[in-house]
Amino acid sequence: MIMSKSEYMMFLKHPAWLWVKKHAKDLIPPVSPELQARFDEGNQFEPYAEALFPDLIRLGFSDFQSYLDLPYETQQAWDNGATVVAQGRYESGSITCISDVVRKDGSEYILTEIKSSTRKKDEHIFDLAFQRIVLEACGFPIKKCEIGHVNSSYVRQGEIDSKGLVAFTDVTEDVQKKLESTKVRIKQALDIANSPNIPDTAPELTRLGAYQDWMEIRLQLDPPLPENSIHFLPSMNAKIATKLSENNIKFIDEITDRSFFNKNTQKYLRAVDHGTRTVDKTALNLFLNKIRFPVYYFDYETSGGLLPIWDGTKPYQQVPFQYSLHIQREHGSEIEHKEYLHRNTENPMPKLLESLRRDVGDDGTILSWHASFEIQQNEAMAEMYPDYASFLNNMNLRMIDLKEPFADETVADPGFKGSASIKDVLPVFKPELSYSDLDIQKGDAASRLWKEVTIEKPNNSNSNKVYSDLIDYCKRDTWAMVEIHRELENMVKQ
Repeated sequence: MIMSKSEYMMFLKHPAWLWVKKHAKDLIPPVSPELQARFDEGNQFEPYAEALFPDLIRLGFSDFQSYLDLPYETQQAWDNGATVVAQGRYESGSITCISDVVRKDGSEYILTEIKSSTRKKDEHIFDLAFQRIVLEACGFPIKKCEIGHVNSSYVRQGEIDSKGLVAFTDVTEDVQKKLESTKVRIKQALDIANSPNIPDTAPELTRLGAYQDWMEIRLQLDPPLPENSIHFLPSMNAKIATKLSENNIKFIDEITDRSFFNKNTQKYLRAVDHGTRTVDKTALNLFLNKIRFPVYYFDYETSGGLLPIWDGTKPYQQVPFQYSLHIQREHGSEIEHKEYLHRNTENPMPKLLESLRRDVGDDGTILSWHASFEIQQNEAMAEMYPDYASFLNNMNLRMIDLKEPFADETVADPGFKGSASIKDVLPVFKPELSYSDLDIQKGDAASRLWKEVTIEKPNNSNSNKVYSDLIDYCKRDTWAMVEIHRELENMVKQ
């Protein structure tokens, strides 16, 4: 049985993940649209990195047969005098990999892995160690390993400049240190792939930040996890689960020392102890007294990607394209709604700021949820558009985070599950006002869909539907703040 590089990385995330891939592939969840969008961005980045290698020959495959033929095509390219080969496939015994860029340097070779991140990560080193073992077994001695990644400080001006966008980090020594342990792991992985029996599926064996992803698969496997398993606690991860397992703690009712847990899980357990909602009315009253009318309930939606779209923007910079604003001029008055949604390929920030300046007055409180995000966007736009700096700085000075009483446990409820996210708080207060009735229910989906219909495929037949859904989603965020603010005011009166 042949094991690819991606399958080896599955093994590193969880040994049983590789077995499932080989023997029960239908249990692996499909790639979400948001994750696929990130993959697509990575593919868009590759040509910019490849452009920095003169004489590069790009291979790759288009179907299964061309994948099978690729090792031969790769060797033929080298035999015919190639000095730089991209997307070649190398196979030795039971292991194979497709390498992003391999270039000849004297009698040795330099291996470059192209990644869409802005820095090296542990998983990149494991990835390159696997590749180096395969390539050297195929007769390609590697003298240097490097990562070609995104330069986060690059600012677009005109056409995207590959030399500015792409940065390289030498990781040769890091890879060298992993070679022997990688050889051992390859043997372990091949044994698992060829075994008729699935290995231990315990979630605490997960590594490389894949705990929640593995849980999706684990919940489909037998035997089912007990209902009181520690793995169902909010905000669990492999590190915490491992510590609990080392102390022979498998069930929630066995927990005596809560120092193992992170802040959110501890909050949840304290709320469960009380069994019902608790409110520190003194602290809540102090918080509410900071709010001054008129009150502006405010939320941005932003879009950002690897490739900066507009001049003056950086890779992965979040650019506001929409806002929703509910306004209450005085206590008990009718609530107004204002909004802006950008609908063309131009940089959305200038027109958004023009609209925002009309809609937001100079006095009163601006309530946002996780306000540090809105503040950060305002700071970035103030630097880019100095004419609006005074207005944006004033907005930031008036901003109050409505999440605060939930984050600091002024208000605690088991239903929040230790979270202070508006999507976890709102259904507890207003079950009829959750996000489940909306076609767009998360910010990353909003970002992806806006970019799709506005930048990538403008004026397509789905645009009007997406724009309508975006307005509904952003409007729900700010109306949720209106309702939660009301609930908080009622609490101090009870």
